[in-house]
Order: sequence, then structure tokens, then C-alpha cells
Amino acid sequence: MSMAPRSSELTSGATAAVGARAASALLGDAAVVIWNDIADDGRRLFYAWHDREHIPERLAIPGFLRGRRYIRPGHSPEWLTLYEARDVGVVTSPAYLARLNAPTEATRATLPFFRNTSRAVCRIAASLGTSSGGHVLALRIGAGRDASAAVRAAIATRILPRAAHGPGIVAAHLLAAEIDASHVDTAESRTRAFDVPPYVVLVEATTAAAAEDARAAFDDDALAPLGATVRPDGAVYALEICRLASSIAGADGALAR
Repeated sequence: MSMAPRSSELTSGATAAVGARAASALLGDAAVVIWNDIADDGRRLFYAWHDREHIPERLAIPGFLRGRRYIRPGHSPEWLTLYEARDVGVVTSPAYLARLNAPTEATRATLPFFRNTSRAVCRIAASLGTSSGGHVLALRIGAGRDASAAVRAAIATRILPRAAHGPGIVAAHLLAAEIDASHVDTAESRTRAFDVPPYVVLVEATTAAAAEDARAAFDDDALAPLGATVRPDGAVYALEICRLASSIAGADGALAR
């Protein structure tokens, strides 16, 4: 299986047409990634809001391309949400910030039930593979400022390709957080505490076992010498919902040509 790396530096500014993203499983050069738990008495409200309002609302913002939510029952954090966007300008745009500063009634009712939240506005630093898997290994990686460039280079050029070539792996991605953009003060951000992981690794697979096997590529022997740490609560999540923006999907949900 041949997987050519894609770096955000090489692809940033390229045509925004989704057809031009055929070389990557991701639809765009930026993403918003969220981990969270939900208090037991808010679970029904969370599903009704997230499925029917929040994901469609986000994908109505120009430049948002796809939303996916994953679950690992019994794990904490239990949910992982991934929004893919055309570029970082989209996830820092006035249109997006306007939504964050004008939460709907359902949003205001649901956010207080969030627990154990991480949220990062990210650039796509590297992406391998061209398919989307039903299971994803999601890792949050910390690195000090002095070590950040070395960590990013090592993951993108050595560690990620090793993980991507395992049986059952269909894609692997390194996302680098835009720290200032992730911490922008908004009406929504004030409703819950959250942390911002400097780096996010997502390894997509066709089976949960294949995704779990990819974890070995990111062991302490590979990252500790670089001054990086992998949070111990990394987990394999299963896809619950996937939705394309109407700008790239037909009425029947098929990718527009």
C-alpha cells in the first residue's frame, strides 16, 4: 500500500474544490476536534441536539465540509467529534465566531452537561491515505515549545507512515493545534472548561483491532526522547454519524460532481 504524505504547507492555498482533495481522506486543510463526556442526565438532550441541530448548523457555515462523531462507550472521554474545513481561515472566520457568540437555546441547554472536554482548532500537518474508516485511534500529544518542531517532523516523516502501513489502516493524520485560535473567548467557550492538545493523531481503520494495533507506533520509545508525551486516555472510537456539507453533497447525500 503506497501512501504519500501530504503537508499543510504544500496544500494550503490549493483549490478549495473537494475533487482536488482526492489525494487525502480529509476534506480540507483544517479541522476542529472535540473530545467530551456528557453527564448522565444530559445524554438524550445531547443526541437530539448534536444530531439534528449542531452538526447541520456547523456545516451550514461556509467552508465547513464534513462533520463526524465517534463514540467509545464506557471510556472517558466517551465522544470524539471531527469537523473538517477548507482552511484555518474558515475556523477563525467572522461567520464561525458569530455562531460561537450566538448559541441557540438548545446549545445553551446542552453545553452545561459537557464534562472532560478537549477542543482544538487545527491545521492539517500531515495526512496519509485516501479512505475513511469506521474506527479511529485518537491520540492527544503534548510537546513543549522548544521541542514542538522536532516532534512534528518526527511524527509526520517517521512515526505516522509506520502506523499507516499496518493491516486494516486506511488513513492516518497529524493535526497541529492553533493555540491562540483554540482559546478565542466566545459565549460558547465560557460555558465549559476545556484544554487544547498541541498535537492530535487520528488513525482511521476498517476494524477496531487494526486501529488499536497502530498505537504501538506512538510508544514512549518513539516520542519521549523528543520531549513529547502521549496522553494515557487515547482510545479507539467507532463512527456514529457522518454528514457532508450541502455545498458538496447532493440531496441524496452523494458527493456532488
